Amino acid sequence: YYADGLSFEQAVQTALNQVIGTYGIVTMCSDEPNKLVAASHGSPLVIGLGEKEYFIASDASPIVDHTRNVIYLDEGEMLTIDENGHEIRSISDDTVINKISTEIEFSIEEIEKGEFPHYMLKEIHEQTTTITDTMRGRINLEDGTAHLGGISDYLDRIENAQRIYITACGTSWHAGLMGKYLLEEYSGIPVHVEYASEFRYRHPIVNSETVVIAISQSGETADTLAAIRKAKENGALTLGICNVVGSSISRETDCGIYTHAGPEIGVASTKAFTAQVTVLFLLALCFGRKKGVSHSSGKKFTKALLNIGNQVQNVLYNSDAILEVAKSTVHAN
Repeated sequence: YYADGLSFEQAVQTALNQVIGTYGIVTMCSDEPNKLVAASHGSPLVIGLGEKEYFIASDASPIVDHTRNVIYLDEGEMLTIDENGHEIRSISDDTVINKISTEIEFSIEEIEKGEFPHYMLKEIHEQTTTITDTMRGRINLEDGTAHLGGISDYLDRIENAQRIYITACGTSWHAGLMGKYLLEEYSGIPVHVEYASEFRYRHPIVNSETVVIAISQSGETADTLAAIRKAKENGALTLGICNVVGSSISRETDCGIYTHAGPEIGVASTKAFTAQVTVLFLLALCFGRKKGVSHSSGKKFTKALLNIGNQVQNVLYNSDAILEVAKSTVHAN
């Protein structure tokens, strides 16, 4: 298309309108070395805004050392950067899109290993702080309940739902299994837990009286995003539980709750899982108090939640003893 006379941006846009599948790309043209064109469809792109400089990545972690101001490209958007600044347009119809930048909440120190030999051990030891951060400002000990501002406008609809689906992948799916027991016990609403990759391809009973809870650490899990879109097409209320502010799931769901676990670098999830389970406990407490759980039971619940961090810390204090047990059993059959 470029050879046929279209401009660099027009050639990229025309080509992308014919692409089937997901992508997050950045393109350059040797004839216009001071221009970049980036585009997103089903794959995240974050644009860092610096002083007369830009940074493009799939998430905010590589950018935070250079700038804290970012723009998240949404599905089907194209960004052009040149010496005059940047412009965002729709890939499909060329509509100009105005976006306000957001500030990255975590710091560079949070994505460094510090005194630990690897990220997984560091993140295991961060669980006490993570649990505290997840609950901060959300527990009302006096009333024996939890306040979740991200879903407050939708509480009536959630409480009156006929069924709840929890959809996720990997470790987040396992958090959902725990959530099923909690939510069914305290809300009295039937809860089904499904892998997002299964949910998106079958025909679950989903309608306007259904709540679909999507759990994802990154907020970018492709199958979970597809499950959300399927649920919304069928009229369900979608609720996201994710860690990354500004992620696709946080933007596409009707309401949601952030876990505030901080960046998780280790591939095997640790603190993110703990934070997800903590949020599900808070959600169950919130539902339970509105569904008939007594004030005294609610206070007992909140006290137990507030003590979890100390219990986790007590386990971590015994790390050396646990290491010796692990060494003695690692080769056991």
